[in-house]
Amino acid sequence: RGRAKLIDTLKTYDDTSNQFITTEAKENNTEKTKDTELEAIASHNGLFFPDLIYGSKGSSVDIYCNYLKLTTDESKGVFNYEVRFFPPIDSVHLRIKYLNDHKDKLGGTKTFDGNTLYLPILLPNKMTVFISKVEDAELQIRILYKKKEDMRNCTQLYNILFDRVMKVLNYVKFDRKQYDPSRPKIIPLAKLEVRPGYVTAVDEYKGGLMLCCDVSHRILCQKTVLEMLVDLYQQNVEHYQESARKMLVGNIVLTRYNNRTYKINDICFDQNPACQFKIKTGWTSYVEYYKQYHNIIIKDVNQPLIYSIKKSRGIPAEGEHIQFSLIPELCYLTGLRDEVRSDNKLMREIATFTRVSPNQRQMALNKFYENVSKTPAAQEILNSWGLSLTNNSNKIIGRQMDIEQICFSKTSVSAERSAESSKHAATNEMLKVVHLSKWIIIHLRNDTKAATNLLDNMKQACKSLGMNISNPTMISLDRDRIDAYIQALRRNITINDQIVVCICHNSRDDRYAAIRKICCSEIPIPSQVINAKTLLNDLKIRSVVQKIVLQMNCKLGGSLWTVKIPFKSVMICGIDSYHDPSNRGNSVAAFVASVNSSYSEWYSKAVVQTKREEIVNGLSASFEIALNIYRKRNGKLPTNVIIYRDGIGDGQLNTCLNYEIPQFEMVCGNHIKISYIVVQKRINTRIFSESGIHLENPLPGTVVDQQITKSNMYDFFLVSQMVRQGTVAPTHYVVLRDDCNYGPDIIQKLSYKLCFLYYNWTGTIRIPACCMYAHKLAYLIGQSIQRDVAESLS
Repeated sequence: RGRAKLIDTLKTYDDTSNQFITTEAKENNTEKTKDTELEAIASHNGLFFPDLIYGSKGSSVDIYCNYLKLTTDESKGVFNYEVRFFPPIDSVHLRIKYLNDHKDKLGGTKTFDGNTLYLPILLPNKMTVFISKVEDAELQIRILYKKKEDMRNCTQLYNILFDRVMKVLNYVKFDRKQYDPSRPKIIPLAKLEVRPGYVTAVDEYKGGLMLCCDVSHRILCQKTVLEMLVDLYQQNVEHYQESARKMLVGNIVLTRYNNRTYKINDICFDQNPACQFKIKTGWTSYVEYYKQYHNIIIKDVNQPLIYSIKKSRGIPAEGEHIQFSLIPELCYLTGLRDEVRSDNKLMREIATFTRVSPNQRQMALNKFYENVSKTPAAQEILNSWGLSLTNNSNKIIGRQMDIEQICFSKTSVSAERSAESSKHAATNEMLKVVHLSKWIIIHLRNDTKAATNLLDNMKQACKSLGMNISNPTMISLDRDRIDAYIQALRRNITINDQIVVCICHNSRDDRYAAIRKICCSEIPIPSQVINAKTLLNDLKIRSVVQKIVLQMNCKLGGSLWTVKIPFKSVMICGIDSYHDPSNRGNSVAAFVASVNSSYSEWYSKAVVQTKREEIVNGLSASFEIALNIYRKRNGKLPTNVIIYRDGIGDGQLNTCLNYEIPQFEMVCGNHIKISYIVVQKRINTRIFSESGIHLENPLPGTVVDQQITKSNMYDFFLVSQMVRQGTVAPTHYVVLRDDCNYGPDIIQKLSYKLCFLYYNWTGTIRIPACCMYAHKLAYLIGQSIQRDVAESLS
């Protein structure tokens, strides 16, 4: 590996130049066979794309979006070449280096990933040969013309070009986003800085080739990781290493000397900057290395080292992963720490920089376009490949769905345009009430007032909600210790108890996890954990307790409200998964399925996976149980099943289609039809509506299924929630299968209706309720319980 290995190879290499052409001819035949096979597979397994993919229901509205049109010069092209080295070189770095020696002969403009070369020009010969001198030997580089690419199929290349454009504009790339390090916004109180930037992506849409460009912000801690470690050590010497790993592992750090980011995989406490490691010229210490190569003097030679593992860019022979050893003194944590998130004052201050209104986003988009247009070097990058950016195409047509009716036990009310129902939820009898006759409250003796406030306000709230409530068994604890709560739960819960309420003096993850483990696994019983501070605010306690009562009714098996979904014999399911961010724990996949005709009661099941994976294994058993429960409740199996799958990116759609959906089909057999819809939240698309000369957030129920939807997908964007601050984020829905033959209007309308049915919020949410329930379950199991939940709570 590396240059030394290459020189040894060159000395003994026997040039077999004719093999290239012979092999090439053979490979051409092989590739044709493979292409034919792949085309057959693609036509059989391609993404679902029916004749009708556009809806028509609702009123038409003008919508603006954060997309810029890209036009291509038909007189130019993108030419694909295969590059081979004789003798072969494993190192991608060396391949790029030696090809760069002949950059001028290739026209000066190129893109090369180590194997495939893209040029904006056609070389005169089918095969071009260059010779590079490596000491006393020769390295032969052979460039073989493959084909001229369709300009509209070069989105990967175009994204690389825009990375170069952003570099010319002096932006620094973190992950897939670009930030301006010269304009940070400082928040002194929190010792944070906010770097503004953009996230860009080129793709082929139904409206043509376009660039999606959105505002982004990177939050960076001004304290070094070493300072954080020192603080931890001073707080708790005994559990210092455990606390440090818990706080840091899985987080991203920035090293300012090279503006690169690394994910922390571990902290090595038995290594320090004085330790030796091997480089090309021999052995050196980290102290010496940083002094020699970065002119940085490391002050603390006793600090531990941070380990970060990244995938190798080379071929498998080079090793799949590379380990980096980082110095805490030179690392800065990115993102928001838990203590910052819990500080409302700080979060409001941060939001003044990161919460961007629709008008501000449009101004930022115009500024981006202006910067690219007025920078000659940026224009040269685009023009050399036949690309040009236009700023007159971001007005599109959307549709506004009709206002929904929310149905309670004895009445129905209009959700109005804001799609909010908080005032109605607090004053109308719940759809299905479960009376509370046998239950327990556990609290600290010092929190007796909070417990009394809870009970008194619950009795008042239950009158209007139609719920009868008896006095609970009150258990007071003398000590605020986890084992005190555990013992109280084990000693006092009986088989007749309906629910247990734990009032905790403050928020602590370890105590919450312990309570949940007991109540969800060891002694299965519905549970409610409440922070005592929320019960001591006289101005807010009424609304707080109303929400607690609504939650408790749901946990007891009741339901709050519904919307009219005129389906017969249709089961709706939601799937999501949770991954341990530290990479140490198991992944959890959660499955939720409706079991009644009003879609107000759900069966739920979590599957703990033994390795990190997004595509779910083992859900077919949960699906089969859900079907049996549906049959017991309704007297027959559903004729159709609609599955909403959260947590799937574009790169996993085909795998989902070919691997995950067949699991459900095997259970359904030939009698039940499936419609399968992927729900994507992590998108950069933003849409705005006009209000005079200003832009504002579109109203809930706004759908867009043209122009900015993917050219090869049956998809749409839906705004389902009301947002009054910042910019609303639409949700992207991709219909992978529609064997039920519902069509776009019904799927779009159903997706919106389901956003009303999440009972932890008196309004609409961003995703269908079944997905949110699955998300909450997966998070609870993965973050707190970390074991299977008792079937009686499903």
